[in-house]
Amino acid sequence: MKKFFWIAVIFLLVLTFSDHELIRPYKEQVYNLIMDKASKASDSNEAALRHVKKELMAAAENWGEGPRSQLEKATSSLDSVLRFHKNYCVNGDFNPIIYGEPLKQSCVILNNQHHNLTKP
Repeated sequence: MKKFFWIAVIFLLVLTFSDHELIRPYKEQVYNLIMDKASKASDSNEAALRHVKKELMAAAENWGEGPRSQLEKATSSLDSVLRFHKNYCVNGDFNPIIYGEPLKQSCVILNNQHHNLTKP
C-alpha cells in the first residue's frame, strides 16, 4: 500500500508540473507515442493519416508558411489527403502554392503511404 501511495504522489507531481519547460518536451513525446500506438490499434487508416501528417509537417518545416498551411489543410481528413494525392500527384494538376521540389517530396511521402491510406 505504501508503494502505491508514493507512485500516486509522484504521478500527481508530474501532472502538476507538466507545463514546466523541462518536462513539457518529454510529456509531448510520450503523448504522441501513446496517440500513435492507440491509433494503430484502433484503425489502420487513422494511423496512416497521422503518419503522413507527421512526415509532411516535418518536411514542410523549411518550405515556408504557405506550403505548410496548404499541407495542414490537405491532411485534415483522409478524404482530403486522397483528393490531394489524386489531383497533384496522379493527375499532375498545377498547385500555385506547392510546386517544384516540395510537391515532389510530398508526392513521394503520399505514394509511400497510399496503400495504407486506402486499406478497407
